[in-house]
Amino acid sequence: MKRQILLLVSLAALIIFLAVQAYMIQSIWKQKEEILLMRYKSLSREALSLLLAKKKQNGFEKGMEITDKFAYYLIEEELPKLDTKDDSASLGKLALKEINSILSKNEMLTPFFKSYISKYGYDNKVASILTISKLKLLTPEGNLTLIDTLYAKPAKNLIVVNTFTEEHNNFYIEFHYLIDLTHKNEMVFKEAFFTFILIIGSILIVFFVFGLTWRNLMEERRLSELKSDFINNMTHELKTPLATITVAGRTLEKDQVMNDRDKVLETAQMIGKQSVHLNQLINTILEVSFLERTEFELEKSKVMLDELIHQVVSSFLTSCDGCAIVNENYNTTGTTVSIDIVYFTTMINNLLTNAVKYCDKDPVISLTTTEDDCNFEVKITDNGVGISREHLDHVFEKFYRVPHGNIHNNKGLGLGLYYVKRIAAAHGGDVHVSSKPGQGTTFRIRIPK
Repeated sequence: MKRQILLLVSLAALIIFLAVQAYMIQSIWKQKEEILLMRYKSLSREALSLLLAKKKQNGFEKGMEITDKFAYYLIEEELPKLDTKDDSASLGKLALKEINSILSKNEMLTPFFKSYISKYGYDNKVASILTISKLKLLTPEGNLTLIDTLYAKPAKNLIVVNTFTEEHNNFYIEFHYLIDLTHKNEMVFKEAFFTFILIIGSILIVFFVFGLTWRNLMEERRLSELKSDFINNMTHELKTPLATITVAGRTLEKDQVMNDRDKVLETAQMIGKQSVHLNQLINTILEVSFLERTEFELEKSKVMLDELIHQVVSSFLTSCDGCAIVNENYNTTGTTVSIDIVYFTTMINNLLTNAVKYCDKDPVISLTTTEDDCNFEVKITDNGVGISREHLDHVFEKFYRVPHGNIHNNKGLGLGLYYVKRIAAAHGGDVHVSSKPGQGTTFRIRIPK
């Protein structure tokens, strides 16, 4: 329950953290955007002031001269043709289009502005926009208004630099000069890139830490379940010999048994056998505790590999009354290795025992030894029930037992393969397992020469 509450609290904290980071990114973006607009507005006005101060012009002089000639053409050629208000509106559209084009093509303010901001190392990918709000033709008969509009607030990416008012021989004009930051989002991103990297990095770190925490909690939960399973299994293992010894002790108290020497001897042997089994279980628990605190202390000696393994196989078959068929194939004849005989024997015995224990038919085991320049390998293959993929990564863990239906009821503490892995590692080697359900299992032990 506490673990679940902790996970929920952690998940809620992670969601809040992500929401805060998203808000920060949005706030930083808006802040950088406002700073960018203010900077370009300031620079554009500075450039205009500098142009007026140095050259005594605003960059539209040439365009105004051409526009004045165009206005004269409108007065002389087009005005006499006007008959209705519709004709006047058409003339206004024509004048707006042509004059806007003339001023845009001939203005010098934008090139000067781009050159000016480049000196400060800023991006000069900007475009200019001209918006005419008032236009009048100055005729001998009086002023003719072609355009008279209210100027609307520009879009967010447009910067109003200045409003120009000009009056020449043939026209009067009022227009607005704007800077269009076409690549504004790209500019903002470049300026906020390092900040965003830090934020994204912090998010990734938090996710990584959360993932590790989640993984550790899940691992702790799994180990807790394994521990409970081990305790239950160990309790059952300990109760069996204790119950047998208790029953045997009570049996010896009966008169008819005490007077039967054979019965007494049989019961005493049973007590002795169960006492040995009980002692082995206790030693196993103590050994596990000891191995968790220290490393293996090997007492190596040089032995003939094939002879040692053959002795182990023969001893195993004798102890289990020929419970399996073991096909031995030695390709290491004459190879001498330096190993701890006791631990190595225990390792091979554990694998042979598992091959018999987890087989639902007559056990057939294949044992093969090979070598190369640096290592020798012992391969043990059985025809047992096999191990599914989901359990393969855990079979060498302490107390882990692979469930195999009713075969899971076989006695064991989940320590056999754990010992195999530890013994192989103590010799500087490793052990690998491959298996498929219903197709048996293969263990490969590789140990340096």
